[in-house]
Amino acid sequence: MIANMALALVLGWSVGYERYFSGRAAGSQVYCLVCATSCAVTLLAGHPSPWHGGFSSGTTAGDPTHVIGSVLSGIGFLGAGIIVQSGLNVRGLTTAASIWGSSAIGILVGVGFYVAAAGLTALFIFSVAIVPHIETRLPARSALAATLRFRVDYKPRADDLHLFLAQRGLSIAQDSLAITHDGARFQFQCLIIADTATRSNAMNRIAAEMAGMPEVESFTIAHSSRA
Repeated sequence: MIANMALALVLGWSVGYERYFSGRAAGSQVYCLVCATSCAVTLLAGHPSPWHGGFSSGTTAGDPTHVIGSVLSGIGFLGAGIIVQSGLNVRGLTTAASIWGSSAIGILVGVGFYVAAAGLTALFIFSVAIVPHIETRLPARSALAATLRFRVDYKPRADDLHLFLAQRGLSIAQDSLAITHDGARFQFQCLIIADTATRSNAMNRIAAEMAGMPEVESFTIAHSSRA
């Protein structure tokens, strides 16, 4: 069971790393936790003979699968309440997945699968404590939420912004550019994507250069996590 859960965690990470590489909100930790939890619950249902030390094998009254679905659904609603979206950022996904996944640990202990529960706990700790450190050494992109407010009567062009960023190894996320005008000034809002080579100091470089642009009246740049 532990080997199966470990394999599920690795496969879940392989899917989650693509999200992490793309700078998405649901990073690889969430995928690891959800995939390993799903595997654990499926394994539990597929090995009925050891339930409750083998005393309830073959009896309907001792079948824990009748309550597993209710437990996972109920804890899922609890975890969903932790997920918060603030502007372009999404917070609490990993914590919500951890809460939901921890219910599987309790279920495994409840039916007497103590070794499997300990193994799943170790995999969870590995996911939330070790995986992020590994991923910092791997290629990835990051997203920056940018808002540029131009001076009065200046008419900016989106192509000029694209060119400015491309010359610095940056790009605008597809369909993220929004242009507004309050009657006097134009304002651009977009998500800027920094690749592996440029993400470490992208914010500082962009801020320093924009501060010296006479056509830019004010700007805001912040790290963002895309859904």
